[in-house]
Amino acid sequence: MSKELILPSEIPWDDIKGSELEELLYWLFESMGAKDLEWRKGGKGPGTADQGRDIECTFYTSSPEGELTKQKWWVEAKGRSSTVDPSSIKESILNVAGSNDIDVLVIATNAQFSNPTRDWVKEWQKTHKSPVIKLWERSCLERMVSKHPLAVIRLFTKALSAQGKLEVARTKLWNYATFTDRPHLAELWRVKSELVFEQGALFALIASEMANGDITKRSWAAYTTNEVLLLCVLYSLTNSFYLFFRISEAGARQEPVIKAFSYLLLVAVHRAGAKTVLTLINNIFDDFHGKKLPSELRKFILEPVINTLTGEIRDVCTHDCSRISTDPSILTKPEIKDYWKRLRLAGDEEEKDDRILTIECFSNPCRFGIATGDKKHCPICFLENPEMKLSKTLKTVETLTKAHMSSA
Repeated sequence: MSKELILPSEIPWDDIKGSELEELLYWLFESMGAKDLEWRKGGKGPGTADQGRDIECTFYTSSPEGELTKQKWWVEAKGRSSTVDPSSIKESILNVAGSNDIDVLVIATNAQFSNPTRDWVKEWQKTHKSPVIKLWERSCLERMVSKHPLAVIRLFTKALSAQGKLEVARTKLWNYATFTDRPHLAELWRVKSELVFEQGALFALIASEMANGDITKRSWAAYTTNEVLLLCVLYSLTNSFYLFFRISEAGARQEPVIKAFSYLLLVAVHRAGAKTVLTLINNIFDDFHGKKLPSELRKFILEPVINTLTGEIRDVCTHDCSRISTDPSILTKPEIKDYWKRLRLAGDEEEKDDRILTIECFSNPCRFGIATGDKKHCPICFLENPEMKLSKTLKTVETLTKAHMSSA
């Protein structure tokens, strides 16, 4: 990504010592994917419980044959106001050398390591192949936290650039199945012209608006280009199984994500047309990670999304329709009123009774001409299995969208 995620000058490196440096390292290793992460607190030296390490964790690496290799890491923090000399690290290295199950020792400092320190480690490593000693100084930590900005936001929010905060929003959804809060969404919207939108980040913002924000005030998909919009549809649908797995594993709400998919399709149909969106969806599922997706899995993804999309438009169409009289099934009255704003977006919805009474008056005409005659039902209100009749569904969405927008 071309824009900086971290503003190094905003991280008070000279003041990060003791538990603050340890905490930064803890969150950094969590962001890096470390497992069995444990932050140990206590004294230093062979007589203490932690034997010199501040953090211990495990990494699993995959071989070309698909086998997982376990690596155990120890991490020690050295908060200093000047360079770290050899005497400060020798004890740590000698302690870890006595443990046969440790693969890597990281010694991290907010300052720099002296040349004699580097030379001593280099000479020691020549005669000791294990554990591998890694020296992380300030410049290295700056690079690491730039790659993993979620580690910084917990401690030094000011150190994140606008692009870094966008990356945090992406990471929170796709890695942790959590949503960005309203204040951060509003902050990102204010600086949207400074941001470079990547597909995963755009979807994370939309899903977070559905969970915590107001999509009518921050129409993220409408702000982006058609290319980014369609790439976001492609990316999010292609990775939908992974995302729903993460959400299920975390016990998070699926509804904001389903509404985000629905909103994306609405804007895409409005901007690119039903035919383009249908072709894109068919291409995705005909070549889903190299294989054609079985119909039952296609239904698993599309059914809740298309039902939400058609349900929303049905609510909007019927609220003042002389032909159809029914209660809204998905949207609240304020959402119905502001619905078409999402094409330049939806907010929180209330709990509703699932039972819906729908009355159709065949003698009254449809104002948009899509339901005519005394035996032809309204296609948006009585469309069965819309995810299986995708071409017809998207064409109806396109027709109604054009009609509503032209009369708005």
